[in-house]
Amino acid sequence: MKKVTQSTIIIYCLPMFAVGLFTTMLNNYLIYFYQPTEKSGLPTLITQGYVFAGILTVIGLIKAVGHVIDAISDPLVASLSDKSTLKNGRRIPFMRVFAVPFAVSALLIFWSPSTNPAFNNVWLAVFIWGYYVFYTLYMIPHGALLPEMVKDEGMLVDSYTFHSLFFVVGSMLGYATTAIVALMKGFGLTPVMAWRMTFLVFTVIGAILLLLPTVVIRESDYVTSIRPTTPLLQSLKHAFSNRHFRIVTLGQLLEGTGMSFFQACIMYYITELMGIPEEYSIIIMATSIVGSLALYPLINKWTKQKGKKIPMIVGCIVFTVAEFLICLVEHFPGQYAMATAVLFALFVSLPFAVLNIIPGSMMADVIRFDTVKTGINQEGTFSAAKSFVTKMGTSIATMIVPSLVVIGAVSGKSIGKTGLLLTAAVGGVFTIASVIVYFMYDEKEVLETIRNHKEGEGK
Repeated sequence: MKKVTQSTIIIYCLPMFAVGLFTTMLNNYLIYFYQPTEKSGLPTLITQGYVFAGILTVIGLIKAVGHVIDAISDPLVASLSDKSTLKNGRRIPFMRVFAVPFAVSALLIFWSPSTNPAFNNVWLAVFIWGYYVFYTLYMIPHGALLPEMVKDEGMLVDSYTFHSLFFVVGSMLGYATTAIVALMKGFGLTPVMAWRMTFLVFTVIGAILLLLPTVVIRESDYVTSIRPTTPLLQSLKHAFSNRHFRIVTLGQLLEGTGMSFFQACIMYYITELMGIPEEYSIIIMATSIVGSLALYPLINKWTKQKGKKIPMIVGCIVFTVAEFLICLVEHFPGQYAMATAVLFALFVSLPFAVLNIIPGSMMADVIRFDTVKTGINQEGTFSAAKSFVTKMGTSIATMIVPSLVVIGAVSGKSIGKTGLLLTAAVGGVFTIASVIVYFMYDEKEVLETIRNHKEGEGK
């Protein structure tokens, strides 16, 4: 086997730039695009208001079902990937085939061609659900490849730092959407076309980056694996029988759900609660991104010295405080809205850095621990089992948020201040619950088992 170099890791991590772009498109702008405010200038493209059981909106129901489809498909794809006998590897062939469909489906979500809301409801459902399927077919094999290639604990932390770095930089470009949209409008495009052309640019960039590692990296140069032969359900049962896996997965479910509430509503927090014009949102988002990037070296060093548990707990506590501060923002002096928003962005930089870097490497430790104990590589199944649980949590958030933000809306509007405050409060409750769970994680046992195994191999 070849030694994994830093350049190989960087190429492997480049798709995360694309994932950052697409995730920002869906998490930060999807509800804003399809439940538009008057200030946005966007047309009403889908059915508005509660349409199911008196509590769910069209977009909330569609996206929630999409997350369920995504979660269910995770273990199926993981099992196929883990047991694959393709000559070019278990992971890269999947990534190569599904890179372009993954990118294109992200674009078509925003390209509903009709003025008929009923038709657009169906269009939105088809491409959101398609996006989640293609996401799974690409990202489950991609996520399983890293812990297979990288065995050194320190290098694994570095790898997930690069992994997160590209995701954040991609998100940063995604956060520039409103500025690019304003530029497009300046060229005479309508608001809806300005948004779509911006996302077209993102799609082209994303497709190229998704394909790059499938062309450059030869999986067989770095990976030799013992393929599992157990049935899918038995493999999943084994994953959930691991106590460390259950605890880390539950913690990531809770903090991920809290983060989902925040991401889905960030544009509303800025424009509706803080009263800041849409085009200035890039300043606030860029501040939080730059602040988190500046903290990356510190988080990386802190993690290597003290482990991942304590930084994770600290990050979740700070993020909880941030969520509850949103509930008080309307009491801050209006003339200092921009300064308040920038200070808030700096405050959340720490949890952004922590929650971008550590969860992946923490789960990789747990997966490596299981491989040491069993001697079988089931990275795909473990990743899928974790994704299944956390995505179910995200689907709950996605289903609830559009229904919450309507609470308190005046006649003729789709956004209410009371609902926005509720999203922040509920998000904070989920995040503080994750802190309690992470305290139960026995990181010492996991890391000592891995290190003892490595020392035994070196003898």
